[in-house]
Amino acid sequence: MPGSSGFPGGEGQSPAVEVLASRAAAAALSGPQVSPGQWVYRSYAVVAAPDNASSPVIAERWATADNSTAAAYQDGQLEVGPWMWPVDPQGNVRRRPIMQPAVSYSSLNSLPGTPDALVALLAETPVTRAKQWHAGHAFELIAELFETYVMPPEITAQLYRALAAISGVTADLHAVDVAGHRGTGFLLAGTVGGNQEIIADSGSWHFQGYQFLGDGRDGRDVRAPGAWGMAVLRQALVPAPGTRPPEQPAPSNV
Repeated sequence: MPGSSGFPGGEGQSPAVEVLASRAAAAALSGPQVSPGQWVYRSYAVVAAPDNASSPVIAERWATADNSTAAAYQDGQLEVGPWMWPVDPQGNVRRRPIMQPAVSYSSLNSLPGTPDALVALLAETPVTRAKQWHAGHAFELIAELFETYVMPPEITAQLYRALAAISGVTADLHAVDVAGHRGTGFLLAGTVGGNQEIIADSGSWHFQGYQFLGDGRDGRDVRAPGAWGMAVLRQALVPAPGTRPPEQPAPSNV
């Protein structure tokens, strides 16, 4: 049963979390099949440290769906390669080699098909940790997969269902990402390692952002010590790196 994985944080999930996960999974299944080499444009807001919460850094990047190659404009020139350009707390950007999640893109199709089994696997990937860390570790890895890859619809749906199988996850119907946009949150608070939230767009159910919220009292304070987060402002499939999608109206959930 969803929410019965036995990980710390509570005695199962509320029906609201199961409903949210089911809706998000259904929306994911209606998405397009994307090849690993498909280029994806993403603009996003980053709060790299609590002091940045009032003025997130806005950046844009291109990457293949499997995140093996990426691109960004630096000093007016498009750089393409196995690189990433993270933003540090001072707002500086430096080119670094791409880092992949502990779950490789090529192994996504071999992930367990049931939510409990998938959570159990993620909880001990890549290293075995004490049981009190399992819920937070599995949750964080799911967030990393959403942040890094554009996955097959079936895998995205599996991951949303897995969120409802992590005990302690609650529904945050009034979530606000670091860019100030409202969404629907899957919130894991009060566990070892700090509070975390994955936010989905309330209309499309696409991944909207992730927030690590430190040990803030209510679990939703991006200004808490150690907090950081990112929010997707725009994402679109494009034919090549450096190509921006056509302009669209501002999102309705601002």
